[in-house]
Amino acid sequence: MLKKSYILIGLILFAGCNGKVENSTNSRGKLDAKLDDFVENMITDYTIGGAIGIGVVKDGEVLVEKALGYSDYNEKIPATTATPFYIASITKSFMGTLATILHENGEIDIEESLDALLPFELSKEIDISEKLLEDLFTHTAGIGNSAVAIKTAYTGNFTKAEIIDDLEKLSYPVTPGYRYTNLGYLLAAIIFEEKLGSSWKDLLQTRIFDPIEMTNSSANVSTYADDEIAKPHTLFNGKIKVGSFLKKDDTMHAAGGLFTTVEDMNKWMIFHLLRNNSLLSEESFQYIHSDLVGYYGKSGSFNNYGYGMGWNQADWNEYEISWHGGGYPGYRSLCILVPEENLGITILMNQATPAMNLLTDFLLGNFLEVPDFDSYFASRKSQVADRWNRYQFIRDSTLEAGTKKVDSTRELEDYEGAYLNEEFGELLVKPDGNTLNIFMGNLSFITNYIGDDRFFFFNDADQLYGSVDFYFHHPSNQQASSLDFSGVEYKKVSKTDLKR
Repeated sequence: MLKKSYILIGLILFAGCNGKVENSTNSRGKLDAKLDDFVENMITDYTIGGAIGIGVVKDGEVLVEKALGYSDYNEKIPATTATPFYIASITKSFMGTLATILHENGEIDIEESLDALLPFELSKEIDISEKLLEDLFTHTAGIGNSAVAIKTAYTGNFTKAEIIDDLEKLSYPVTPGYRYTNLGYLLAAIIFEEKLGSSWKDLLQTRIFDPIEMTNSSANVSTYADDEIAKPHTLFNGKIKVGSFLKKDDTMHAAGGLFTTVEDMNKWMIFHLLRNNSLLSEESFQYIHSDLVGYYGKSGSFNNYGYGMGWNQADWNEYEISWHGGGYPGYRSLCILVPEENLGITILMNQATPAMNLLTDFLLGNFLEVPDFDSYFASRKSQVADRWNRYQFIRDSTLEAGTKKVDSTRELEDYEGAYLNEEFGELLVKPDGNTLNIFMGNLSFITNYIGDDRFFFFNDADQLYGSVDFYFHHPSNQQASSLDFSGVEYKKVSKTDLKR
């Protein structure tokens, strides 16, 4: 491992030919200004209308705690370090830590088998007799995502009883070794509630948020007023769009269901770096951040080699890091620990953009003072810009084709109605003026007719789009009898047949 000094903690620089020593405060101020300039240029270059929250901690000290941009671009509401951002899968880092705390306290046993822990039988396709609770957190239980993951993350088309019924009956992609999924964390949450009588949300509050004083973090959307949170933004047809948050309390699930702030994430980073608390032993911290399972892959400029209890293990430019990211329509988030250098970095954004990758490298390179970083970074900027331009061209071309007006020989009422898929739930189609609206629980889409009983659907603020095909049992029928929504078949039913 390279041993490097940090710009921001007492680095002694000589200020040109006058021979004066520049103190750490001046160095910090220069880097702070450099960071502001970089972010402002990034906002312009990538047309970012949302906000970018940044936290950096070192040796228990907060070096950076700032937010630039808007929590709501339309209303010009500026984001602050106390603005709650949705962090999606970074939730897994909290759940893995929670499981380790409960294990150390003797309240659960992460080495206990799943067939002894689950309060119901999983599908017979899965043999869990040799799988442990730990395997749910390291993505090695062999259970791939199913309709349950879609319901709990997006649509909200479920009750608790229905989810358990699905888990018992549905088919799952079953894979050996490491496979990243949400379902393991959902099962772990069910086990926690069964064993301890408390929901995973309450356990996070009492065992982590309260002790660490993360006072503005929550697993419930209802905790906040609508104008308090950082709303999702996207670049749509060259314009910045602001959407409504797609989740409700019921879809804030254990694999991706937290709001938090830059201020609170700095506390989370310090908790994992200093390790001088009564919640966990040093041995348990090492366990959380070890490569309990090996896997190899690239994530931006990270070279992943393993996964611990809710944390990826990787290296970046010869530094070993522990990290997790989160992504959801309108949001991206990232937290990184460099344990050997006692450095922690958080980035929270309410607009999905590859600029996240550039900011990650910028922060790591400057705060680790990587030699020859400027030349490396210039190459990275060029790579990311090329990929972004290609992505924008493909996406804009798709949207242009999908939103081009085509005349239909049918009336919109021919497609109207309620549709049902036993695994994925309910879908409603309603005419609205010259188009159709599609509703799937918490999700809603606008559509445009593109011919042959096919509609292009999109959500104009959340980067979700595709096609839906309607089918008529006989060409002379006046009402569609089924539809295909992104490869899933839904059959026409009467509204009285719907569960809700």
